Amino acid sequence: MGADVRIPPEVAAVLRYYVYALRDPRDGKVFYVGKGVGDRINAHAREASDDPESHVAKLRRINDIEAAGRDVDLVFLRSGIEDESDAFMVEQSVIDAFAADGHALTNLVRGHHSGTHGLAMLPAVVARYSAAPCPPIPYPVIMLKIQNGWRADMNERDVYEKTRGHWRISEWTRSHMVGGFALGVAYGIVRGAYRIDSWFRSEQPHDRGKNRWGFHGTPAIELADTVGTHVRDVFPNQVMYRRFLGGYAGSPVADTSPV
Repeated sequence: MGADVRIPPEVAAVLRYYVYALRDPRDGKVFYVGKGVGDRINAHAREASDDPESHVAKLRRINDIEAAGRDVDLVFLRSGIEDESDAFMVEQSVIDAFAADGHALTNLVRGHHSGTHGLAMLPAVVARYSAAPCPPIPYPVIMLKIQNGWRADMNERDVYEKTRGHWRISEWTRSHMVGGFALGVAYGIVRGAYRIDSWFRSEQPHDRGKNRWGFHGTPAIELADTVGTHVRDVFPNQVMYRRFLGGYAGSPVADTSPV
């Protein structure tokens, strides 16, 4: 193992806050991005040594590197940051840049305020700040809450795959919704609209014995105007889906009058 290079106080004073990366010397791939001050950049390697049984992906990667007789590359991405809020912003931007490129990191958290200011596709950003109420829908429709695992940088294909399944939906509902429509909803906003052509039983190993179903469908041109609108009235609790066989009356307009 190489020498443990600590950061002396006079160097820490110059570095201020910084954003750093942990890199695997075996393949040159960054696997973790973090924010620090002082000697924080060294803490992850020491933490892994203190807890060899940890199942956290970051620590497991560090232990694998050290077991191979190598040292983790400790890389400064940006130093001399004056305050912590700016350091959080830089950290989030770097994490999101890796995510946008499809590069998987071991970070458990995407970054500070990533859900509101981070990586997102253009339609998601517009919907985040200016979503209008969903208009009335004169067709049978089922609304499926897809926010578990939904990301603001998902493309249209990703949204469809997330919306179509798999769900624990009764035979009665499935039979009545063939030819109807499905909306994928995340955080109260409609992310995709599809016509349901048929249903299929999930063959995923973790769904065995759970009677979970998905649907085959196509983009619903008839409901294109619902994408990006809000249906916040539909999911007041943890319910995963709502069905409206007679159509949906439309979301109420929020009262914006002065209090």
